[in-house]
Amino acid sequence: MPITYATSHIDGGLDCSSLSIGILKSMPDSPILKAMVIAGKQAHPIWALDRLALVIYCYVQSAKYHYPHGPLPIQINVRSSLISNESTSCIVADSIIWHTSETIRSDAERLIAKMTSNTSIIVQWPTKTEMGLPVNGETLRVARSA
Repeated sequence: MPITYATSHIDGGLDCSSLSIGILKSMPDSPILKAMVIAGKQAHPIWALDRLALVIYCYVQSAKYHYPHGPLPIQINVRSSLISNESTSCIVADSIIWHTSETIRSDAERLIAKMTSNTSIIVQWPTKTEMGLPVNGETLRVARSA
């Protein structure tokens, strides 16, 4: 069965408590992140790679700092690709529009600048735990180059 790709758009709330971060198994210099986006009555898992993973991480850290007793979901618009193979599919974020306070946005942008000040994002990434997408490595390589 061929690998298929489709685009998707989710308007919802990023569940700040659902964040999982790591390093992509097949590419040790690539940050990876999984989080849940609540849209309607369901929560949808989204994945992010590289710089977008870092951006999401920074926004969540900022929200947690300003709301230490449990930040509300951050309202977002996610544009993504649905990457599928014969056994599974996953939503990989391409871009995010943030709908949050200026305070969270400013702090997140400062943290992003700090974490990207080195030549490699991975130097500042807080974990080296390996994670993988629920699609095989070849599917991911094809998707990243598309």
